[in-house]
Amino acid sequence: MPQGAMGVAALEIWGAIFCLVAAFSTDRGKRVEQRENVQLGNMLLLNAVILACDIFAVTYNGEPGAISLTILRLSNFILYFTLYLLEIYFIAFLRAIVTNNGGRFNPIFIYIAYFIMCFSILALIFDQFKHVIYYFDENNVYHRGDVYYLALVPVFSCFVLILAIVFYHRSFFSRLQRVSLMVYLSFPVGSAIFMVITGQVSSVINIAISIALVMMYMFYEIEKNQRMLKQAEEIMEKERINNEFKNTMLWTQIQPHFIYNNLNVIQFLCKQNPEEAAKAVSHLSSFLRSYIDAYDLDVCIPITEEMEIINHYVYMQKLRYEDRLQVDINVEATGFSVPPLSVESLVENSVRHGVARKLEGGKVSIHVYENNDEFLVEVADNGIGFDSEELKSDGKNHVGLKNTDSRLKFMIKGSLEVISQPGQGCRAIVHVPKRKKNEVSSGG
Repeated sequence: MPQGAMGVAALEIWGAIFCLVAAFSTDRGKRVEQRENVQLGNMLLLNAVILACDIFAVTYNGEPGAISLTILRLSNFILYFTLYLLEIYFIAFLRAIVTNNGGRFNPIFIYIAYFIMCFSILALIFDQFKHVIYYFDENNVYHRGDVYYLALVPVFSCFVLILAIVFYHRSFFSRLQRVSLMVYLSFPVGSAIFMVITGQVSSVINIAISIALVMMYMFYEIEKNQRMLKQAEEIMEKERINNEFKNTMLWTQIQPHFIYNNLNVIQFLCKQNPEEAAKAVSHLSSFLRSYIDAYDLDVCIPITEEMEIINHYVYMQKLRYEDRLQVDINVEATGFSVPPLSVESLVENSVRHGVARKLEGGKVSIHVYENNDEFLVEVADNGIGFDSEELKSDGKNHVGLKNTDSRLKFMIKGSLEVISQPGQGCRAIVHVPKRKKNEVSSGG
């Protein structure tokens, strides 16, 4: 074997080993078609096969004998075949990025990619009989055929297709992803042009693709670390918001005058209606227990459990305010979860700060329903109202509503919409986005 060929083989051995290690170090989670890291791992595995085949092709090139010829033909065929297959996996990699970032991959690109791959493989199979792309002479030396450049057309076509995909879906690629893709394109394209001009062996483009994939893997690791850091920051922020909400709501609700007022009501009922008093004690204890249990939770709870807490609270408040408080509850949708006490705090806000401040009292309506994209919980009252523009300020007013909105965003990617005017009551609407089938729950 020539000294140059030995150097190429040694370089490719190390490249194949690195690709194998990198491929198995990627996070190979569920739903292969949805995760770009899995597709990157598959590309690294395929590239390891390409390098291994090229090592055999370089090692046995020019070696006499029928066994050497068989190894040469088999290794070169698998090399070209895997190289064309790599292009499809790269398109799948781009598709996973677009899908994971909330986009819809244009299917026309998939059809074009499969056409290029099928054309390439059919041409490769045809060449095994006609030897117009490459052939071996009587000394088992590899030679390019008369239409060798036909083998490069699919490669360049795929690179053009990749450019078109990145440009068409550019809004769904991060800056780091765009840089890594440009790196991937520049190395193989540059090496292919160099190979055509100088007539060098195909190992040049294989090494260039390996370098590009290694750099893409490095970019992947950088982006993964950035994503993990961002997730850690979000978790810390989520905990801060939860703790702030809990401290605000617990000591706002479970305060002496709340207990005092309800115990006064129960004391009165003990004399007038002992049976009703016993029921009131049951509701108050259930409410306090549910409230304290919810305080200790850092995950979402089903809307049905949230409504149970609300029912206990409403029962006690209706005993206290009697005819001054009317409550209408209409639950048309279930099967989703909300942060603990998020809806209860809105009901409490309507009762305490809306209806109770009107001499004649008022009405609170709670409506749970859904549309095509989200679940909604609407809490409305005809109380004194306030200017909802105040929520946009940084003052201390309405801190409970702000905390509820923050918890919805961090825990379920939801939101709180508040519509209110002085003297016209208040409408607070919780928006809970419906999870798509391919989404993974992370909020409980």
